[in-house]
This record gives sequence, structure tokens and C-alpha cells, in this order.
Amino acid sequence: MFRRCTFGLLLTLVLLSARAFPQATPTTAPIGLAEYQKQEWQVEDGLPESNVRMIAQRADGTLLLATFSGVSTFDGQTFQRLAMPNAATMNIDAVNAVLPGLADDLWIGTDGAGVIHQTATGAVNISSAAGHENERIRTMVFDHDGTLWIATQYGILRYRNNQLETVPDVGIIGGDITTVFAEDTHGGMYFVTSSGLFHRTSHGVTRVPVPAQFGEPTSVYRDRTSHLWLGTMHAVLDATERAGQEPTFTQRMQVDTQVTILVSDRQHNLWIGTKNSGLFRWNSEGASGWSTADGLPDDTVRTLFVDDEDNLWIGGLTGGLSRWRRAPFAMLQAPDFKPSYSAVAFGDSKGDLWLGTWGQGVFRQHNGVIAPVHIPGMPVRTPIRTITEDKHGRIWVGTWFDGIYSFNGETWSHHQLGIESPVNAVSVLHSDRLGGLWVGTYTGLHYFRSGIPATTGGETYLPSKLITDLLEDTDGSILAATSTGLFRIADGQVQTIREMPHPYVLSLSLDSHGNVWAGSRTGGLSRIAGDRAFPLPNDAGLPSMPIYNMLEDAHGHLWLGTSQGVVRILASDLNDLSTGKLQRISSTLFIKQDGMPSSDCSGPSRPSATRLPNGIMYFATSKGFARTTPFAETATMAPPTARITGWTFGNDTRAESLLTGDRVVIDPSEGEINFRFDASRLSNPSQTEFRYRLTGYDSGWVTTHSRYARYRRIPAGTYAFEVQARVGGDPWMTPVASISVRQRPHFYATYTFYLLVGMLVFFLGAHLYTRRIRRVKGNMGIVLQERNRIARECHDTLMAGFAAISWQLETASRTLDRDAHELADAKSACDMARSMVSHCQAEARRIIWDLRDTDEVTGVLSQALSKAISSHYKQDDVETRMAVEGREILLPPASVHHLVCIGQEAVSNALRHGQPKSILVHLRYDESALKMVIHDDGVGFSQDRTGTRRGHFGLLVMEERARKIGGRFNVESALNRGTEVSVVLPYDSPDPSRRLSDTDVIRWIGL
Repeated sequence: MFRRCTFGLLLTLVLLSARAFPQATPTTAPIGLAEYQKQEWQVEDGLPESNVRMIAQRADGTLLLATFSGVSTFDGQTFQRLAMPNAATMNIDAVNAVLPGLADDLWIGTDGAGVIHQTATGAVNISSAAGHENERIRTMVFDHDGTLWIATQYGILRYRNNQLETVPDVGIIGGDITTVFAEDTHGGMYFVTSSGLFHRTSHGVTRVPVPAQFGEPTSVYRDRTSHLWLGTMHAVLDATERAGQEPTFTQRMQVDTQVTILVSDRQHNLWIGTKNSGLFRWNSEGASGWSTADGLPDDTVRTLFVDDEDNLWIGGLTGGLSRWRRAPFAMLQAPDFKPSYSAVAFGDSKGDLWLGTWGQGVFRQHNGVIAPVHIPGMPVRTPIRTITEDKHGRIWVGTWFDGIYSFNGETWSHHQLGIESPVNAVSVLHSDRLGGLWVGTYTGLHYFRSGIPATTGGETYLPSKLITDLLEDTDGSILAATSTGLFRIADGQVQTIREMPHPYVLSLSLDSHGNVWAGSRTGGLSRIAGDRAFPLPNDAGLPSMPIYNMLEDAHGHLWLGTSQGVVRILASDLNDLSTGKLQRISSTLFIKQDGMPSSDCSGPSRPSATRLPNGIMYFATSKGFARTTPFAETATMAPPTARITGWTFGNDTRAESLLTGDRVVIDPSEGEINFRFDASRLSNPSQTEFRYRLTGYDSGWVTTHSRYARYRRIPAGTYAFEVQARVGGDPWMTPVASISVRQRPHFYATYTFYLLVGMLVFFLGAHLYTRRIRRVKGNMGIVLQERNRIARECHDTLMAGFAAISWQLETASRTLDRDAHELADAKSACDMARSMVSHCQAEARRIIWDLRDTDEVTGVLSQALSKAISSHYKQDDVETRMAVEGREILLPPASVHHLVCIGQEAVSNALRHGQPKSILVHLRYDESALKMVIHDDGVGFSQDRTGTRRGHFGLLVMEERARKIGGRFNVESALNRGTEVSVVLPYDSPDPSRRLSDTDVIRWIGL
């Protein structure tokens, strides 16, 4: 079936849809024009321009608006300029007509540049291609063969088989003629030009005569029932068609000015737009009009369009865009009836409606007329808390602090309980089947068997409790709802209802199945049976908000007044849910956008909702009284179907940047993705609720009213983005839109990278293992080297000393053997041996100390030298001092070791042989060398026999140590002048630890 376009211009679609659907959509009684829910959009609301020239609808439900500023889309919430390729070069800013094509393309009729055909691959000007320049397009329509009919200022064109042909001799078309085409039932076409009404058939084009008294034809239209209508300069004509004859016309409605546009809806209403006379509706009950005096934005209607939800859209010459919706609710209005706080709605047995307010008294609707009720003695501003009727037809009115008033049909009476005060109110009244009157207050429940309240003679129940509602059960017992629980009163006994989900009970209701329902402050419903409450599950499709009242209509629906709107459900579904036959039920939520003055029905007065015998229901809201329309009981809201419109990366969320396709591939460099989704719902888009999830990433559904979802840094992998839509309050039953998503990994997260890393780790591990082996071998070599050093020390010092002692003793032995006169020489040799033994003992102690010392060798020579001398060579009668000259330089550990040993030996020799009073250790750091001097003021010795002087072979050891570290050793001494030992160490001397001889290499470990 061809897509229905704008203003009834897609006439073939009208014919086919009229044949397919007239019996499928039942009609309801017409509602007054004032009862339509109306909404307007102006430039301040985002509308591109106030002059809306044509309206159409795409397959996805989005509206297309033709304006002087181009083509825009509208989804019910947001206007968006439609991007058109080559728009600047084709001069298509001004658009008079827009028509969705048959293959997801778009036909655009411009005001001076002809017809533009836009497809996914680009745009083509078919007018210019055919040599038709500077054409102003009035309107366009497809016929049943797919031929495009075009109305221009020059006449009528047809476009088929990629050819543009002119229909000759039909005259020009003025700018006020916009409803030009109506297809006949035999494949022909009616059209209107400035020259009159024409009919083209296979036999040619003929002019159809129109009676002159109706004026010139200005529009022609075939409605949904295939009925032909003609609009003229002064009338709306009903055309009667006969086979083989031209139609005849009957006037159905007279207008003062030109008819500009005709369109019909599913309820068989014919909507008529005029020039300067406003909007009209014609149906079986006659004609009615709406103009700027009634609130219409503009009396000149430029275009009309009925969408697929049966909403009427109105485009004015300067009035912007309007939507008329056949709403299920309407605000109760009457002259001088504008209550500031609506409280009580009660319908009596006579069919009258009683309305209680806070601040404006009581109103009564009698025979359709609402008028204030004058109650003698009651201040007008008294808050009305409750109204009821007894079995005698008396009306009872309970107030906050002024007692109770009764009306017997003629006079009013005032009754007081003796407890009236600003902090106490009559909260609810109920007259039982026996004629007794129950009076609920803020401080308890009172019962008057006589039916007349008084200060005495009543029975009191539930003292000190706030009574919120009363209900008489089918067995005659009274259920009393309070702020601290629910109670049943029977035969004077009070029984507590167990297992209520919350002690604060707001409302009580009895349905046609005999079920008693209680609404609590936490929301939801509980079924009451005996002394027990059975709460219904919160996830079964019921509203989660508190329920303040409940009504049942003649069609088996329950209407629940809540703090967020009125919810309609089937009573049978609720009964089956309570017995376990159903696990979930569906519901419809009506809010302010459905015609209610406010969505809030949470007033504390009772009753706050009522149903009259004529079936109309009334609800007290925070902004006035709402009443149902004839459309309410059959109103259904088609569930919206979600669709994914595209996605963008990064912070770019512009519509023109949206990417589309059958799958999403995210590069590793993209750190953020924005999914866009929507659901076609032009009637009330704010009610549309979405939930989405990224399967494999989100743990559950995310619910939102927005139309986008943003994700940052999704782990690499394959996912599916899913989105679902519903009307707020309905169950999630609509189809789920889904698209595949693949997040590509960074290179470091790929298997190739893992393989390379594994190989690198393997080779690195092998290298480290090899290095570890070499290091262990090196440590073993260092240990062996240290052992060799100890062996050398022992060899160079202790062993050499012991050998010398052996030689001396041997000499002494030989001397003693030769001659006694040599005893003096033997004594001298023994003295020498004793001195050598002492020296060797000192050396042995020093070596052992070096081996046991756990302190780390340091490069600070002064610290190491001071520590060594003070630890072993400190004597109380000898002053030992140390002086450092220049900036101290860190030395290699081996150099420090040998210099400390030289210092120790020098100080030891001075103490043992020199008998000094003071010893000075002087360190001088020059620019190129270190000079260490050990000077004592002892007895000294003669240097002519230094190398062989008995007891002084330690000088040779010190000289050897200085040589090992690249230094120069020198000793100066004289008898009675002390001794000075000096070592000069250049800074560029190599570290002896790095100069290993062949004997230091351990061959088997490769060091």
C-alpha cells in the first residue's frame, strides 16, 4: 500500500486505506472541539519557521515539514533540519511541498527550483533536467500506478518512466490552491486549477461544471470512505459520482472565505482549513468551528495532516505548528468555575455531580450546568473533606473544622460532634445499608445508628486514629483505613487486618467481582479477604506509585487515581492476578498530555473520584477536575517500537554525524561511542520510556527517558546493543531492536602481541638465567680471590716473620755451639727473634680483625683510618691526632684498605719502638694526588741500615702495599728526631682489584 502523504494528497493511499480499514476502527461518539487536547509549537520551541506549508510522514513515523527554510523533521519532541545534498547549488531553501517516495526516497517541491528527487546517493532536479526552469511547486501526489502528479504555477505535470509531461490546456494554479488532486475510482484523476475543476480519464481531460453560487473550486479531496469532497470560495460540497457521468454537488457547509485544505480522520470527521476563517469540522452531527477567538494560533490554515496515530496537525500561515489530539480526558470547565484546589467528586443517585473544593465551597452539576451551592452558615472558604449520600437521598458534607452539613433536597442542616477544631477534621463519611452514618475523623471513628450525627449518642471505634477511608463490604462489615493499619468492624467488634505491606492505608475499593482492594502509601494494591491482606507483586505490571482511588466503568475496566496519573486496567486481569491465574497484566497510564489538568490525583479528601450513571468519570487533580471523554473507555495507546537510528564516536552527537549500518565496528583509538535510538510516538512522546543494554558488558537493563546511550572504553570483544520501548507504566512487551557491536582490541591486546611478548619473555628469561649463572660463578671467584688474598697476607707477613724467627734461632743455636765467647751475639739474636714474634702477633691480630670486620669497606679514608687506629693503637700516654687538608675524595676500596694497613703499621711501629709522646696522621688532598704522612716525635732510628736493621723489616711490607696501589712510599727518620712515614697516591692510579695476574684466574669457572 502506498504511503499516505500530506493533506490527503496521496489520494490513492486514501482510497486503498478506506477500503481496508473503515470497519477495522470502530468510531465513538464525536467529542466537542474544546475537548481535543491541543499543543502548539512556535519558533521559540525550535520550529524552523512559523509558516508551515505542508506536512507529511515518513515510514518511521517522523513528520516532514515543508517551510520557507527548507525541510525539517519532527519526532514529537525535537525539530531537525533535514540535510539535503547540493541544496545550495540547487537553490532549494524554500520548499512548498514534500512527499515521501515509494523506495525510501524523498520528493521535494521547491518555490522556484522545481522538483528535487533525493535518494541515498544524491539529489536530482527532474524539472531542470526536463527543461522546466523556475517552477513553483504547489503540491504533489502519487496515483495507484506510481505516477507522480505535480501542480505548478503553470499547470499540471505528470512524471512517469523518468519522463516529465505536461497536461495541456488546464490553466494556471494560484498559490492559495494546495489541495489539488483526488483520484477517481476508475484510475482517473480530478484536479483543481484557477480555471476550475477538471477530470482526466483515459479519454482525455474534461472540465467538471460547478454551480456558480458556490464560487470557484479551490480544493478537491477523497476521504477515507472514498467519498469525494469539493471546497470552493464559499462552501464545502458533497460530490455524488455516477458511472459514466460527471459528479453532482450538494452543499454541506457554508464558509465565509476560501477553503484551503481538506482532510479526514478515522472517526469520519472532515476537517476544513480556510483562509481567514479558521478551522472547521464536519461530521454526521453537523459543522463546528474553531478560530483565533477560541485559541487557534492563526485563522489562515495553510495545511492539515492526519498522522498514523489519528492526530490532526495544523500548519498556519503565521501560526506555527499545532497538534489536536482526541484525548481520553478533558478538564471540567464552566463559567465562574475555576477551583484553586479540587478535593471531592461525588455522584448522587439522581445523576447530579457534587464537587467539593478547598477555599471555594461546594459546586453542583445539575442537568449539565455547574453552579455554586450556598450552604447557610458555612463560610465559603471552608475546606470540604468528604461528601456522601444516605439511603434516604440526603447529601452529607463533611468539613475540616466546621462539622457536618446535610441537605434533604430542600434545606440545609448543620451538625456538630463537639470535637471540631483546626487540628481535627471530618475526614470521611459513609452511610451504610441500615441507614447508619459512619463519621471518620482525625481522632477516631464514630457511628450513629440513627443516621443523624450529634455530640452524644454515638459509638466510638479506633480512638486516636486518623481515619483515611471507609468501605462497606458485601457482608455488611465496615472496613476502616487508618494511618496505622486496616481494621474490620462487625457487630461492634474490631478486627485487625494482617499482613498489610504498609500500615498507612490510603484508599479502599470494591469491584464487581466482590474483591476488596486496599492501596497503601508505599504503592501497589492488596486484596483483602477476611482478616488478611494479600499484596500483589510489584513487578506484575501494576503502578508502583500510591493509589488514592479506584473506579470501575461499564466495560470492566478499573481506573486507578495515582500521584502520577490515572491507570486503566482490566478488572478481570486484576482478579486473575490476585488468584495466580496471571503472572503479569498490562495497563494504560493517562497523564496531563492526555487532557488532564494535572497528572497528580493524590488529594486526601474522600471520595476524590466518582462515576455518574451516564458513564462519565470525574477525578480531582491538583489543578482542577478532570472528566473522561467518550474516547476514554476505548482509548488504546499503540505500544511504541524502538529503533536504533545510528551512532557517533567521541563527543560529536550531532544528527548529521550519525553513522548507520547493520553492525558497529569500534577502532581501538575511539574511546567513546554514543548510540542513538527513538520510537515513533507523536501523540505523547514524553510518555515513551526506553531501556537498553550492551549484552556481554552491562549486567542488566538501563531504563531512561532520553534517546541516547553513551559508553566509554569498552573492552575488546563482540557485543550486541539492544533497546526496547514502552509507554510508561506498561509492561516491556514490544520488540527489541538490536545491532551487533565489535570493539577492536589495541595491538597490545591481540594474540600476535601476546606471542611476541611470550617470545621476548622467553629470550629475556634465558638471558637472565645465563647472566645469573655467570654472576654466581663470579661470586665464587670473588670468594676464592679473597681466600687467595688472605693466603698472600699470611705468606707475606706471618710466614715470612716465622721464617725469619727460625733463621735467628738457628743462628743462635750455631753460635752457642761454636763458642761460649759468642754468648753476647746469641743474646742479641734472641732479642731479635722476640721482636719478630711480637711483630708477627700484631700482624696476626690485624689480619684476623680484617676478616671478622662486618662493616662495609668505604671510600672515606679518614673515617676508616681513624676507626682502625683508635680501635687498636690507642694509648693514654700518647696523643694521637688526625688532620685532613683539602676536599676529601672517595677512593677505591682496595686503595683505602692498603692505606689503612700502612697507617696501622706506621702507628704500631711508632708505639713499639719510637717511645713518642704524640703521633700525627696527616691527609692532604692535592689536585692530582693524595699524600698520607704519619709523623711521631719519638727516638727515631738511623736510616743507614733501614733494610736490615733489626726489628724494622715491616717497612718493606708497607712499601710493598704502596706499590700495589700505584703509590710511592718514603720513610724519614733520625736518632732522637722522630720518624715520618709518607705515601703519595696519584688519583689516576688503577684499582688493583681490576689488575689481576694470571695466577688470580680460576680456570674452571672462566674468571
